[in-house]
Amino acid sequence: MSVRIVLLCEDSQTESFVRRFLSHRNFRNRDILTKPLPHGKQSGEQWVRTQFPNELKAIRARQQAYLFVVVDADMRTTENTVAWLDAECANRQVAPRSSDDPVIVAVPKRNIETWFEFLKTEAEVNEDREYPRLRRARDCRPLADKLFRMCQEEQLPPSAPPSLVAACAQYRLLKR
Repeated sequence: MSVRIVLLCEDSQTESFVRRFLSHRNFRNRDILTKPLPHGKQSGEQWVRTQFPNELKAIRARQQAYLFVVVDADMRTTENTVAWLDAECANRQVAPRSSDDPVIVAVPKRNIETWFEFLKTEAEVNEDREYPRLRRARDCRPLADKLFRMCQEEQLPPSAPPSLVAACAQYRLLKR
């Protein structure tokens, strides 16, 4: 098995969304290894943050592989959330992420449901408001398809949330 992307995310809905998004770049399921979230031990955000240094260190040792991290900002800013990841690296004595690292970090502000709401309507959304989860994880697939087209064509509407614009910029770092 040739894993080309290690996916670190908070929940199965986000995993489904990212896998669908990446399928448009010809990444198959077997190309993507999702680090499973342990059930009931801690929050998804906490788990991603504590796993990030280990996965960053591991991805640096691999060739032609990426670490794809999706972590919700919740009530923090996207910048503060990325800083938390860097701080966790410092706590573990792992060099923080550099522009040379094959790492993509996407930080939905408040959470991924904010992006889903925008993708459904293309209307401006409030990134501090909590939007409802989708009924099933697979319900996000058409939204991932839509986001892929927007990012690929660099055609995000002006109403796009800033965290989504930043994620599309991160996506452009991914080479296939």
